[in-house]
Amino acid sequence: MLDTFIRASDTYTELDRPVCAPYIRRSFELPFVPEEATLVLATPGFYELYVNGQAVTKGYLAPYISNPSDMVCYDTYELSAHLCKGKNAITILLGNGFANQPVHHWAFADAEFRAPLCVAASLTAHGEGQSFTLSSDEHFKTHPSPLLFDAYRYGVIYDARLAIDGVFDANFDDTSWESCSIAVPPKGELVPCTAHPIRCIEEYRPVHIERKENFCYLRTAFRGGEDIPSTHVDVGYLYDFGKSHAGVCCLRIKGKRGQTITLRHGERLTDDGHFTFNSIHTFRSTYAEYIHLFQTDVYTLKGDGEEIFIPPFTYHGYRYVLVEGITEEQATSDLLTSLFLSSDTPVRSSFSCSDERINTLYRMAHQADRSNFHYFPTDCPHREKNGWTGDASVSADHLLLSLDCADSLALWLCSMRHAQRPDGMLPGIVPTSGWGYAWGNGPAWDSACVTVPYAIYTYDGRTDVADACADMIDRYLHYIASRRDENGLIAVGLGDWCQPGNQTIGILSPLRLTDSATVYDIARKAAELMRVTGHTAKAAYADKLSEQMRDAIRRHLIDRDTLVAEGDCLTSQALLLSLGIFTAEEDAQAYRVLRSQIEREGRRLICGMIGLRHIFSVLCEHGDVDLALSMMLRKEAPSYGAMIERGATALCEALEENGVQESENHHFLGDILRIFTAYVAGLRIDRADRDTPIVFSPTPPTHMSYAQASYTTPHGTVRVRWEKTEDGLRASLHIPPQACVRVRYKATDRRLGEGEHTLVLVN
Repeated sequence: MLDTFIRASDTYTELDRPVCAPYIRRSFELPFVPEEATLVLATPGFYELYVNGQAVTKGYLAPYISNPSDMVCYDTYELSAHLCKGKNAITILLGNGFANQPVHHWAFADAEFRAPLCVAASLTAHGEGQSFTLSSDEHFKTHPSPLLFDAYRYGVIYDARLAIDGVFDANFDDTSWESCSIAVPPKGELVPCTAHPIRCIEEYRPVHIERKENFCYLRTAFRGGEDIPSTHVDVGYLYDFGKSHAGVCCLRIKGKRGQTITLRHGERLTDDGHFTFNSIHTFRSTYAEYIHLFQTDVYTLKGDGEEIFIPPFTYHGYRYVLVEGITEEQATSDLLTSLFLSSDTPVRSSFSCSDERINTLYRMAHQADRSNFHYFPTDCPHREKNGWTGDASVSADHLLLSLDCADSLALWLCSMRHAQRPDGMLPGIVPTSGWGYAWGNGPAWDSACVTVPYAIYTYDGRTDVADACADMIDRYLHYIASRRDENGLIAVGLGDWCQPGNQTIGILSPLRLTDSATVYDIARKAAELMRVTGHTAKAAYADKLSEQMRDAIRRHLIDRDTLVAEGDCLTSQALLLSLGIFTAEEDAQAYRVLRSQIEREGRRLICGMIGLRHIFSVLCEHGDVDLALSMMLRKEAPSYGAMIERGATALCEALEENGVQESENHHFLGDILRIFTAYVAGLRIDRADRDTPIVFSPTPPTHMSYAQASYTTPHGTVRVRWEKTEDGLRASLHIPPQACVRVRYKATDRRLGEGEHTLVLVN
């Protein structure tokens, strides 16, 4: 149905040569009242869709974000309620999207798939015994829109003086418009977009507005650097929305024709309280002259009563917005509303307890997850927006526990399968321009090809995603096995990223340990996935590889006398304990080593993203939940509690504040969300028990009086709560029909069916 792509222009946008976003329009006559009308629309960029004057687009940044040489997504609309007998019109506003990025970082500007914007559409209607079809061709008309510049990693420029009245209406006269031309279609496979749409999930009003004068929003260094004169601001108004989040601002304003409003979005302030780009600006050196476009939206007024503007085809990461170009009278709380944009994935778990600092961290983790999920997990909503595979790997469990996002992750895995090279290698970011194979990958990152479908199987019970990924997984395991050294170990790519102090002390856990342990882990999980999907030969290979990796690790990376893992650090010891590399007989001694290392470090969390994914689970499994929480909550960095102390409202990218490019909004340290739900409240998912995969097994902290959690299953929501009594716990459970829960606590081990249950659990 989408045989022909059309385009408005044969040029594509550059930072110094922007191209207006085009309108693509088609008027047509329907000889009947439509009973069914299906429109299918695909573009490698973004679009907004209007039918007879009505906006019908499914959400922001439609249809998807993908490498168009690999995959182009399409959306399907049922339009019978929007069409009528007689004259009709479909109008499409096209944005650059992923396919046409003027960004030289990560090689996007030089991507081989860059091309002028194009779109394909097909309409089929039925009614009164008649049929009608319409497909994109040269009869579609085009005209420049008032959207002069759009780049979703930068922002937009919109001149309302160029707005065309009635452009979306059926009776609009487009006879003077140019005809579209036939475009070379993208190379990628046409795939239906099954990911959740991106929508506004919350609105924020400003909590504070302050006039700022005579400063620069970029310096040569975050602290103590020189001002960059091109970023000087005479007068601006700083809007504080109270929380770090992802989105755009809705501007409501009355003003004179030609008045230009500039909105700059940032996530933190300088020490003297001024707006800054220093903490988030990545596009440095050669591209510094384009800083005025970064995280910036510009609107020029038409001057015709109240005007409302919501920037399309972009989003930003911010708490603060610097507004330039307004008067004192216009700087009101009604000027801006912030729209929190995220994939509209249903929330399916909750947690709260008697410790408000833990509740705060839970909310911060959830805020980071939503701020960094736009079709797939992304690395910060401002400077990058990249789908880093390692980030998704360490976050897969807590994302699927918190959000019903399996469909979105499944489509991202489709992008990953396309990105895999014939030899099995995977890039560090998906989708990619072709960047990320020489640097930015390695087993800890590539592991997402297994950990994500494994988490989908764990939390959703779905095997279809693992089945679709079976060949990718098998090919990757063969590839990474070929990278073993003479000792059977692997050291390829990135290691324990974001370890505190790594710029001065180096990453403590050796790469060959984290890589080898990761390959062991994913081979073991792959074997399980291959068995449940019927891929017997693939399962056998994965089993064999996991055995070989475990043997190599035990031979070469553990001191067999002391049971100290190579590196003698928190990540090395916790990782091998978590993955079961030590035998049952060795476990107690190996755990004592970890405890001594923790004390040696002054209970500081000296481990990076890999260690943080495992250390708290190990502590809780060994009965040290109090220690886990104390390390987490300590007020001094490096810790999660230090984030609270400095006023963060979402989880940050790092446990320590260096002042340089550590995002104040990042998801990959969010496994604490799972720790709170699974260990503190005790509500966890254990797919190994196929009959009763939901388990209630709390580990009550000493200082806590109660905790509660919920988790939504296909049959309804399970709710658990415990309260401390003198000799144990009083627990209440709500179990929906057709569900059951296994209760494990001390000597208690029982299976409960649907209904309301109250239990006394004795210590």
